[in-house]
Amino acid sequence: MYENRRQNSIYIGIATSMARVYQRHNEAAEQLRDAPGSVILQTVEPFSSRRDARKAEAIAIHVATIAGTQVCTDDEVPLTNTNIAGIHSTTVLGPAIFTKDEAIQWSSLIGTVIVPIAADELEGRPAPFGGHGGAFFADRARKHWNVAQVKRPRIRRIIALLKGGLNIILGDWDVDPEGDWTLDSVHTTRVAVPLIDAERDDPRGDKGKRLDGHHLNSGVTYSADLK
Repeated sequence: MYENRRQNSIYIGIATSMARVYQRHNEAAEQLRDAPGSVILQTVEPFSSRRDARKAEAIAIHVATIAGTQVCTDDEVPLTNTNIAGIHSTTVLGPAIFTKDEAIQWSSLIGTVIVPIAADELEGRPAPFGGHGGAFFADRARKHWNVAQVKRPRIRRIIALLKGGLNIILGDWDVDPEGDWTLDSVHTTRVAVPLIDAERDDPRGDKGKRLDGHHLNSGVTYSADLK
């Protein structure tokens, strides 16, 4: 790393030896290295693999950037790897739980079934990692719930909420009113909620927001009009 606190700038890169420090880089990195006040830093112990080094590099770039530091990198490590927006996954970083600093009110929901989702994997079904597309997580969100049969014809929306958090909306899908509420087996009343499009997990832009005015329990809950 080349660090210059006067310029509030840093270069972060990977090298197999100290000789790389003084070899050719892009122009911005070389100017930073040679500028008055710049210091050159390295990890005390080498990484066990380039793959691990790339992970550490991406994390360092991400942290430096959100701290307001101007970051220089080699062309082979584009700034897109830093994942500043925190919405989609890059080759290294992805949002553990996608969040927005906004909230919607439970009282505003209509025709909605709300399902609680723990952060861990469940019996082989995926954890709610925020970097995946909607379809990857939809199968867990829509199964295996005791949804009251009398309420099913009026349900038009399913919201998955994070358990143990701040009622973060993990996903939001439109329910297919003509779909089949398939039973898991003849021995259970648990069903799979039919979705119009499993990939569309944020049709109203509410994914990542908090759901205020509502308390989760161990099973499904509903919007006020379905109670």
